[in-house]
Amino acid sequence: MQDEDVLFRSFKGIAFISISPLIGLAASLWFTSDNTAYFVAHLGQIYFSIILFFLSGNIWSVRNIENSKYKKKLTLISCIPPSVAILGAFVSIYANPAWGIAFLLSVVYMARHLTLINSMVAIFPNNFQDLINKISIILCICLMLILTYWINPYTYPLAIYN
Repeated sequence: MQDEDVLFRSFKGIAFISISPLIGLAASLWFTSDNTAYFVAHLGQIYFSIILFFLSGNIWSVRNIENSKYKKKLTLISCIPPSVAILGAFVSIYANPAWGIAFLLSVVYMARHLTLINSMVAIFPNNFQDLINKISIILCICLMLILTYWINPYTYPLAIYN
């Protein structure tokens, strides 16, 4: 077995293990009582914000790789995930959680289509690019599940924020 295969498998395992609590939280919204689901939805947003902070740290560490032509851009980009997480928290607190989750979802979805980020992802091997795409799609799906919970017209959980 080659070293790249071991590195990719361990990176893949770490990535999927790190997002599995968010998957569990997003799925459990639909199987818990209404009183518990409020806390689970907020925990999902908090965990997603923690993922954004770890992503920022990873981007910050990648910028120090030798011969990186994206060093200045990566420095600026590493500041974006924590600011998005903090801004999403403020929107959730001061408006309502549905607006906060919608903001986070729109930023994650738009980030998948920015040419600067796609050009930086293109320097990785194809299997890493596929993994990055899969993880970002899973994160979008989890955020959509949480958003759908908040705007559910049958249980209307946003009533406590009015």
